[in-house]
Amino acid sequence: MSTGISTGMSTGMNTGMNTGMNTAETHPHVHGGPPVLDIGGDVGALVATMDSSAVGTELHLRSEHEPPISIHTGVWNRAVAGRSQNVVSAAVFAELLEGTYWALDRDGNELVCVDIRGGESASIDLRG
Repeated sequence: MSTGISTGMSTGMNTGMNTGMNTAETHPHVHGGPPVLDIGGDVGALVATMDSSAVGTELHLRSEHEPPISIHTGVWNRAVAGRSQNVVSAAVFAELLEGTYWALDRDGNELVCVDIRGGESASIDLRG
């Protein structure tokens, strides 16, 4: 089944991941447009399906790396398989360092654990 999410070459954009390097976000936010996943080597991606009430908010992740990586991204309505009449509310993390991550609730509590593998896209369903 096609998800409408494509993978591609590196865009050279910084996701703001806290990896000890410059964490300034240097890219425009997509706001629901088609994301390009920058995966390969030790970098994977995550798509989190959310309730439509979460659109316009952010989903936060915290890794089990030492030190932990904290990252967030917006939740937006996204067309499924390029069809504007069929949308899903989702948070897309286009590049995550391989490892275990926790999706966090609004209070920073752990909700769901997900393993990210390099070169692969993982998914979680956070709908109520």
